[in-house]
Amino acid sequence: MSIGRFARLTGVSLHALRHYDDVGLLMPAEVDAASGYRRYRSDQIRPAKLIRALRWADVPIDGIRTVLRADSDDDARAVLTRHRERLRRERDLLAVRIDDVTRLLERGMEMPAIPAGCHPVQIKLAVDDQQKSVAFYSAAFGLRYDVSRRTQNRDFSSFQFGEYGRDDFFLLWLNDDPERCDRPGPSNFSFLVDDVDVAYRRALAAGAHEAVPPRDAEGMPRHSAVTDPDGNWIGLAQGGTGARPVQIMISVDDAHAARAFYQEAFGLHYEVARRTKEQNYSSFVFGEYGRDDFFLLWLLDDPDRLDRPGPSNFSFLVDDLDAVHRRALAAGATEM
Repeated sequence: MSIGRFARLTGVSLHALRHYDDVGLLMPAEVDAASGYRRYRSDQIRPAKLIRALRWADVPIDGIRTVLRADSDDDARAVLTRHRERLRRERDLLAVRIDDVTRLLERGMEMPAIPAGCHPVQIKLAVDDQQKSVAFYSAAFGLRYDVSRRTQNRDFSSFQFGEYGRDDFFLLWLNDDPERCDRPGPSNFSFLVDDVDVAYRRALAAGAHEAVPPRDAEGMPRHSAVTDPDGNWIGLAQGGTGARPVQIMISVDDAHAARAFYQEAFGLHYEVARRTKEQNYSSFVFGEYGRDDFFLLWLLDDPDRLDRPGPSNFSFLVDDLDAVHRRALAAGATEM
């Protein structure tokens, strides 16, 4: 039959039939050598209708080709199952975009301003079982585990504090993939909490191990420390509402050399963060104590300290990524 009659019987347009011929999906039974007219057989009507149904469901051409050539129903079902998951992913992303547009309509379209310089914005912890660690941190500190990054294929979740663009924004990631090149060693970080004693007891009840019981010390608020089930050191300091990250301690071989590097690479401000009668203790200070942007970055070069971390993995929010990246390399950083 002619291509016109075949198109009417199958509901597939002439343009689509020519395209399916070009890509080898549905070729005519014969093509007139002189005129180039395509002709089809009646036994091609069923596959043409199947192709139309699959294209209506937005199955890609390669997927349709696999279905048509499948040796079993299981092979065809596998293609459709994967496509269904892609469609569900697209639906979820569309729902998120609708929410984003709704938020812009309700709150206005002014974008958050990225602060000048560098500010700590996230830390990644090494854990053995991400699901168990999520349960621990949720129970111990009441943290909110939510999607922090979306891609076309999947979502990536972390514990999120505050809102992007605000001073209190921070992400705490859990990494249970031992093959990742950026997997840190045991980390050392601290939460600012509203009641150290209550937070300490709740952490122990959730499965933490005691490191430093609640105590008062000169030059700093009431504090304590625990280790999580994976060996990460968690300091707790009085002075917040709920639990909010307030400091990271990183291991270095030479604190003086490391201080020079961070100052040159990132323009950080090194100053006294704790004073006692015997001595002062300095760190890189961000913001001001009592405000949402307050954060401390400590350098530890004492190998005998109980709370000395392994290699750490943390991030800065910067105003010019390319400029800061070049400056860090010039100061002695290694490109990853």
